[in-house]
Formats: sequence, C-alpha cells, structure tokens
Amino acid sequence: MKYKKKAQIEQLQGLIIALVIIGMVLVVGFLIFAQTKDQVVDMISTSTATNESFTYANATLTALTHSSGSVELTCSALYNDTANTVTIGSGNYTCTTGGITVTDADGTLGFPATMYVTYTYKTADYAYNASSEVQNATQDIPGWLPIIVVVVIGALLIGLVSFLRRQA
Repeated sequence: MKYKKKAQIEQLQGLIIALVIIGMVLVVGFLIFAQTKDQVVDMISTSTATNESFTYANATLTALTHSSGSVELTCSALYNDTANTVTIGSGNYTCTTGGITVTDADGTLGFPATMYVTYTYKTADYAYNASSEVQNATQDIPGWLPIIVVVVIGALLIGLVSFLRRQA
C-alpha cells in the first residue's frame, strides 16, 4: 500500500501557520507592553530637589532622599558649599536612580565632607508599577513556546506512528 506523503505534510500546514501566528501575536503584544511602560515614564511628572545635602565619600555611591523608588534621576548641579558658589564639574560625579557617586580621582580637589546637590527625579506611580507587573508576568511565556512546539510535534509523531501501524 502506498502512503500519500503530500497529504500528510499538508495536514501539518494548519498547525505550522497557527504556531507562526501565535508567535507573531506574542511578539507584538510584548512590544506593546514595553512601549506602554516607556509612555508611562514620560507621563510621570518631574520633581526637583534643590540643595540637598549628603555626606561625601570618595567614589562611593550615596543614596539621595528621592533616589529610592525613582525611575529617572538627573543631577543638574553639585556644590561644595551652602551658598552654591563653588560648582563641581560634571566629570567628577555620576547620578543614577541609586544615588550619586562623587569621585576625586587623584585626591587633589579637596572636597568637603558635606556636599549639596540639585536634581530632578520621577517617582514610580501606580501606572508604572502596573505596567512593570504586566511586563514581568509575561516574561516567562516566550520560554514556554519551544516546549509547546515540541509537545505538539511529539503528539503528531505519535499519532502518525499509530496511524501507520493500523495501515500495516
């Protein structure tokens, strides 16, 4: 008895097309989630902390009052006195959402123990937290796609073997 290989392969076309469509829908969905999070950050209002004091330690990350929970933090000026007369160059410090790091690489600048910084920040709100939760919850799905494909192909192979046994 001759088997119709073309007919058997054509039966897989629907499954292959369905898997490709599911993959495309998931990719588009994940891109939408990522863009939503970026849009939410843009919509968060910016606040400013002026002349906030902190204790200087060379090349050590120091948390600022609003650095915890911030999604963006940008330093605009760093001073070594309360009158804001002596500005420290931006090449000597870096600001992140973790805080500020001031570096006196060769130790010749003689920074005081207390310094003052002015910065802007955006604090996470409910919309940002919700979009983060959705994005984190859906991170695991792409890892399961190869497993699902392997299980479906395995089921098809088992069905094909049992079909061929009945034919013989």
